Amino acid sequence: MPDQREILVFGSHVYGSYIHCERIPRAGETVAGTGYRAMVLDDGGKGSNQAMCAARLTGKTSLVSAIGTDRGGEEGLAVLSAEGCDVSRVLHSPDLPTGVSLAAIDGAGMSIIITDPGANLMLTADAARSNETVFGQHMFCLLQFESPKDGALEAARLARKHGARSMLTPGPMVALDKDDLKGLDIIIPNETEAAELLGVEEISDYRAAAREICARWGVSNTIITCGSRGAVAWWESVLVEVPAFKVDAKNTIGAGDAFAAASALALCRGLEISQALRFAAAVAAISVSTAAAPWTSYPSLNHVHDFLANAGEALRLPPISGL
Repeated sequence: MPDQREILVFGSHVYGSYIHCERIPRAGETVAGTGYRAMVLDDGGKGSNQAMCAARLTGKTSLVSAIGTDRGGEEGLAVLSAEGCDVSRVLHSPDLPTGVSLAAIDGAGMSIIITDPGANLMLTADAARSNETVFGQHMFCLLQFESPKDGALEAARLARKHGARSMLTPGPMVALDKDDLKGLDIIIPNETEAAELLGVEEISDYRAAAREICARWGVSNTIITCGSRGAVAWWESVLVEVPAFKVDAKNTIGAGDAFAAASALALCRGLEISQALRFAAAVAAISVSTAAAPWTSYPSLNHVHDFLANAGEALRLPPISGL
């Protein structure tokens, strides 16, 4: 019988180029920046961020992604592998470069990001089908739209076919047909993505929005991440709200990916939803508390347990069982 694992990530890998500024420029405006870093190899796309976070939290994690034949891709995979993530199914393009993100971060730790997917364009529906056997070897499949939509949606279908739960981070948002998300186990949008899913400029009632996303798109469960306000979920037809931990945010890049990976891993380990989201909130709080790139900011499991204990909470992630 194949080795049973916890988290399969089907999605993007990119590295980042960073610059800091006092505030994000408006359209047509130029602002002064500092601390430019041209190639940040301890950074990833949404897919490899999630894989890194889950692996560092002791999750048995695999990544299906795509890179070029360049330093940014090969060294990124080496870092992931050193953390215990299985990267043996990552595709290598002879023509396309490894994806890259250009990020500007303001004085409050908020960011704007532009991404060129590069080799991630290889993650099509055909790529998902060519890796079909791996879906049944995992409990959860994490997906994003930083690679082609058809690949992510086919991966979700294959996860369902083989008994794995699917969790989609719908960013960056893409045009969706009415039935594209039907049957998806979990969608985990941020505030902006949730508004786009509902076709509104801004959400005023996150409780109603979580319920409406499930009803409109045929998704079983919705978790909306609301930054410093925490998270709101419509989970198995029950409303769940979890506050965020109060921290001094220095860099929010990758925090949503950390939240998704941590909540999926906590659910794999048998925590009920409110505990899983609280654990994920702790992981995200730690990640935004440093100015470092996402992979460096992601905590170990011991770090998370210490953070929770210092906050007066006894919550702990159970060890792997039954795998």
